[in-house]
Amino acid sequence: MILKTIAQRQFLITFLQIIGVAAAYFITGKLGDLLAIPPSYATVIFPSSGIALASILLYGNRMAGGVLLGAFLLNASIPVTPNYFLENLNSALLITLAISSGATLQAVVAAYLVRRFASTPNILSNPKNILLFLFYGGFVSALVNSTFSVSLLVATGQMSAEAFLLNWLSWWGGDALGIIIFTPLVLVCLSTENPVWQGRRKAITLPILTMFLLTVMAIFYEIETSNSRIKMEFDQRTKELSSLMETAIISNLNALRFLNDFYITSKFVDENQFQTFAAFPLKIFPSMLNLGFAPVIKAAEREKFENSLKRNGVSNFQITEQDAETKKLVRAGNRPEYTPISFIESNKLSDNIRNLDLYFMPSRRDAMDKARDTGELFVTTNVTLVYEMGKYNGVVAFIPVYQTGLPHGTIAERRAAILGYNFAAFRNVEMVKFALKNQNLAGLSYRLIDNNAPVEKELLFASDEQETAPEALRNTNMLMRHTTFNLVGGRVWRFELTPTADYFLEHRSANVWSILWLGLTLTIITIITVLLSAIRQFELVISNAELAFQNSEKEKRAAELIEFHLKNDQLKSQLNHMQKLESIGRLTSGIAHDFNNILACMLGYNEINKMDSEDITDESLRASVENNTKQIDLAGKRAVELINKMLIYCRQDKPKTKIDVQSTTEVIHEVLAMLRPALTSRIQIETVLESDAIIQMDTIDLHQILTNLAINARDSMREMGGVIAISLKKVRTTNGNCAACAAVLDGEFIEL
Repeated sequence: MILKTIAQRQFLITFLQIIGVAAAYFITGKLGDLLAIPPSYATVIFPSSGIALASILLYGNRMAGGVLLGAFLLNASIPVTPNYFLENLNSALLITLAISSGATLQAVVAAYLVRRFASTPNILSNPKNILLFLFYGGFVSALVNSTFSVSLLVATGQMSAEAFLLNWLSWWGGDALGIIIFTPLVLVCLSTENPVWQGRRKAITLPILTMFLLTVMAIFYEIETSNSRIKMEFDQRTKELSSLMETAIISNLNALRFLNDFYITSKFVDENQFQTFAAFPLKIFPSMLNLGFAPVIKAAEREKFENSLKRNGVSNFQITEQDAETKKLVRAGNRPEYTPISFIESNKLSDNIRNLDLYFMPSRRDAMDKARDTGELFVTTNVTLVYEMGKYNGVVAFIPVYQTGLPHGTIAERRAAILGYNFAAFRNVEMVKFALKNQNLAGLSYRLIDNNAPVEKELLFASDEQETAPEALRNTNMLMRHTTFNLVGGRVWRFELTPTADYFLEHRSANVWSILWLGLTLTIITIITVLLSAIRQFELVISNAELAFQNSEKEKRAAELIEFHLKNDQLKSQLNHMQKLESIGRLTSGIAHDFNNILACMLGYNEINKMDSEDITDESLRASVENNTKQIDLAGKRAVELINKMLIYCRQDKPKTKIDVQSTTEVIHEVLAMLRPALTSRIQIETVLESDAIIQMDTIDLHQILTNLAINARDSMREMGGVIAISLKKVRTTNGNCAACAAVLDGEFIEL
């Protein structure tokens, strides 16, 4: 059960570490993307690569899962091209997963190289390890993902082959610098194994971060300044091109309007007149494939119309339409109304198109109906124009011609008065080329789009460089696209211009790269300097510690020598003291023997006085004498005991300690009786005797102790006076310590 709990706890810790690594990779990657310098695909400093390597060095290869997750989320949030995930979900997921796997593999390889070449005993712990880390961990390992991912993007068509070298250098440099700058920062902040960094984390990280942030600020400022300048130049240039496009479209359509004015002002227009008028606009507008006129023929008038043209020299004339299966022109079927081509002028026109019924084609019919009902020029959606020279993508413009003299103010009147349609077919490519001729279009991608058309038909024209435009847009960190809208024949045409990679190559400033490499060179120098400084400080600390240890050993030996000499001096002093004590002992012993003799004499005479007191007849006098002799006898015996102790101290006699079983209270009263005469009137004696326990004691010793303490107290209070307090009580103690004998006291005791 305990092992299961430990395993669950370890799993939770590992899971949280993986999530933390993924979050750190994603966040730092998003920040690094702000430093992308167009037109390269990668950012010039990629902090996530340093985070990935540091996490694996700190927590092991199991953190590769966190690197993979963070890299996948980051690359998915920054697609190769706009709307790429929506348009190509499966391939986008595979490419994103492949690039993320490359980033993970790079981190694992970098960790292996660093452990193999720059990790003895600790990473970045000496100058050699620092240089090996920069080389293997930064420059060598960064080759993995840059080579793999850029090659993958080129192989899948997401990047042009011409852009390979620039993007590879940017990718490699961004990963290498991310490792060189951020891996040491993370290791210094989180590692607890390297003693060089202990207590020096701020001193190491602050200079590196300061220099890095200053570099980033300078780069970011230069990028923003450069982007603003590029955008301003781009806007100015594209406005001119958009104006030219609008003018060209209007000019092309005006040719059809002039033809319509010609019809309105002429009472009758034959084929020769039509050809003469149409030759001029066809000559000056290369985008115009043809100009023509198609009358409106009712079903009842069809036979008469076909016969009239036959009489005018058109043999085998009949109104035709395109067969849905064979795509060949066949006789038009029966329907209420026809709009066959009667007049048409074009050098590239197929002969059999002259009698084609335009109203049969849905795309043409829709534009013709709108033109008829509004009286305005209308344009079709993007259609395929088939001519002798091939097939072209283009549009057909129609403008209605009404019968002279008939009103056409309302829709009903216009439908009743419709005579036919003047029309013109335009090639989209030639229309754009005509508009932008003699213009410098290098580095620009442009498209002409029909906003009203279905998605499959909205693109009228796209420049050859269109495929590379999204790649450039992805790296600008801003949307650089110029769009203008033109109302063209009842439709809204959108003209878009976007920059390509070549545009940024041509217009970018070299200052940002200069600032980048200067700042990063200074940052790398700062990293090496602060790490070497930390190593030097650590070595100095170790050296000082060794020196201090050596000094402490010397001081210890000196102290031992001094102590030795002091002990010798103490021994000499003790020897002298013992010799003095021995002399004093001999003197005391001699005096004690003399005092014993004197006391023996005194006690002898006191015994005689006691016997003589029995003969005294006066009772009061006899009682007084007996009391005096008793006191003399007690004092003399105590003096004898004291002399005996002096002899024991002087080791002249064997100890003869007398232990009595006696009441402590009685001994105290005896001492007080002797002390009171020796005290002054300023000194009082207070007694609190709560216990009358019977104990074993040396009565003489207790007398001596109390007497000495009382005499000392008296001497200290001789001038001011005071109180001598004596108390006696029973106490209980547990685990008490005796200061004299070092014994543990436990039980009941008498406290004096």
